[in-house]
Amino acid sequence: MPMLAITAIANFFGISVFRLAMYAAIVAAVVTGALVIRHHYVSLGYHKALADVKKQDDRAVEAATKVEKKTAVCTDQNGYYDVITQRCILEEGK
Repeated sequence: MPMLAITAIANFFGISVFRLAMYAAIVAAVVTGALVIRHHYVSLGYHKALADVKKQDDRAVEAATKVEKKTAVCTDQNGYYDVITQRCILEEGK
């Protein structure tokens, strides 16, 4: 059955079955090559985006660590850290 369909297609275009098979192989190779190239560039963009997010995460962790150190020093001095003004407010009389 498949051979009959292939022969019918080849006869429709007026070419030999071998030539039809070669054209099909060339088309398959071109499509595969295009998909491989597309996948390569999609993968590049994906890995670049992951690297950018990791850099941003590292900066956020570093900033949070700095604030945590400041609040620890402020608490040790019997004060509280005001987040809005970003400074230590000492409590007097305690």
